[in-house]
Parts: sequence; C-alpha cells; structure tokens
Amino acid sequence: MKAAHVMVTAILAFLAGVAGTVLVTQPSEARDMQPKTVSPPAARAAPQGAAVASLGDVSLYQGEVTAWLTTLPDGARSALRDKRAMFDDWARRRLAEKALVAEARQQGWEKRDEVSRALARAEDQVLLRSYLSAVSEAPEGYPDEALLKQVYENGKDNMRVPERYHLRQIFLAATGEDAESIETRARQLTQQARAKGTDFAALARRHSDEATSAAQGGAMGPLPLAQLTPEVRPVVAGLEPGQVSDPVRTAAGWHLIKLEQVDPERTATFEEVRGQLTATLREQRRRQNAESHLRRLVGESSLSIDGAAITAILEEQQ
Repeated sequence: MKAAHVMVTAILAFLAGVAGTVLVTQPSEARDMQPKTVSPPAARAAPQGAAVASLGDVSLYQGEVTAWLTTLPDGARSALRDKRAMFDDWARRRLAEKALVAEARQQGWEKRDEVSRALARAEDQVLLRSYLSAVSEAPEGYPDEALLKQVYENGKDNMRVPERYHLRQIFLAATGEDAESIETRARQLTQQARAKGTDFAALARRHSDEATSAAQGGAMGPLPLAQLTPEVRPVVAGLEPGQVSDPVRTAAGWHLIKLEQVDPERTATFEEVRGQLTATLREQRRRQNAESHLRRLVGESSLSIDGAAITAILEEQQ
C-alpha cells in the first residue's frame, strides 16, 4: 500500500495547475467517474480557419491567433487595437518557429532516436494530464450555494480588499525629444493643474500621451498600490485627496498624478469572492477525485523492482 501511495503522489505531482492552500476540506467519496470517449488525434493538427499571415510556405491561422489572445490579460488584448506592433512581433516569431519546424520535418528530424523518445515522453504527459483532468472533473453544480456561504463566513476575516485609489494622470511619453524639455513641460503642466479652478480631466484629455486614460480625463482605478509602478506607489501613498503630485519619472516617461479619493481597506463581499471560492473548491474536489481514481487504479499492487537489472543499468552509465 505504501508503494501505491508513492506512485499516486508522484503522478499527482505532474499535474498542471496544481492548486495551493485551499480554504476548506470537504471530505466525501469521489463521484463515480467513467472515462470519456476520446477520438484518436490526427497526426498533425489541421489549419484552424483562414490564414491571416504567411512567411514563405508557412502560414498563421485564425484559430492560432484566437488561442494566443486568450492567454493575454484583458488590458493587453485591448492595447493590441492601438499597438499592432506587439502582434506583428509575435506573428513573426511564431511563423519563424513554424518555418524551422517544417525544415526539421523535411530533414526527418523527428525520426532521430533522442527526438522520438522526447516526443513520446511529451505525448505521455499530455495524455496523462488531459485524461486525469477529464476523469477527475468536479460534478456539475459543485459547490452549491450553502457550501459557498459556509466557506465565506468561516474565512471572511482573511478576505480583505486593500485600500484602492481613484486617480487621474497626465502622462508625457519619453520620446526622442530632449528629456530636459519634456521635464520642463511636465512641471509647467503641474503648475497649471494645481491652479485654483483648473479642470485636471480637461488637461489630461488635451495633453496626456496615454490614449486610453486620456479619453476618460486621465481616470485610472480604483487601483491598489500593488498595481502601480514602484516609482509611483510612494508618491500616491503620500497624497491627500485633491492633491496633484510633482512629476514622477519612470522608464516610460513623466506622470502627473491627482488623487481624487481613497476607498479604505475592507472585508470583501460574498459576491466579490464567489467566483474565486467556486474555482478553489472545484479544484480541491478535482484533486480529491484524481487521488481517489489513482488509488483505485493502483489498488493494493506491490511495487516490484529487479535490483540486479537496475544495478547493471547504473553501472553502464558510469
């Protein structure tokens, strides 16, 4: 039984997306799990949608772009609409990779012993993760409302929303222009922004180089300090509502920041953490189901090792 436990633990260690500390342990029998029918994969993935970029004989397809976009934060996806250079750089790299893979296949590189062994190991790991994820999936509807609320009530003292700052900024980008002249302009705008009756939002719309926030009068947030750049954090923390900072220099340029209000630290509401709690509890149940499935698979089998054969292999490697 000890050997079975060791094997179960070892396999679980390979799972992708292992959750950290969970909020609650919900002892229960794992649900009956039947393997889902899986169609055998094709030798090579077929193109997904129309080609959107090409380099020589290789192409980048719509489905590949969509899959890549899903890996990006929301802000980065939005930025791509205005800054296409980021996509262009990725497309060049991806097409170069595909061209190199195509060249390697033409040379029969995948048939080399060390490469075929590595591909087989990689395939095993993909199958392991995908299959075990499928057979250990948490049941639909889990966790229910009662369990979610119980977990929230038991742990809400540790579910804190930090102070959040409502800010406006005027950003002057560090361009090829003389740095000293940009700083001078930043200080002039600071004086204007601090003048009585000045509409900071109007100044931001007219002068800020950061298009997204400028369109909203420089508005940012509410944001916790942790989401601000290291140079900006102590400046914002030292402002009183209504104050405008001195210009703050970062690698990107100069920032003029106005603090409008501060939301104090508080306990998160149930609705704010519902999604996170659901995901955490489902992951916990998935891991319980996975361990239960592996234990049934391994059962009471004893681990048998041919010591002489292993010794011979080790001696060959010396």
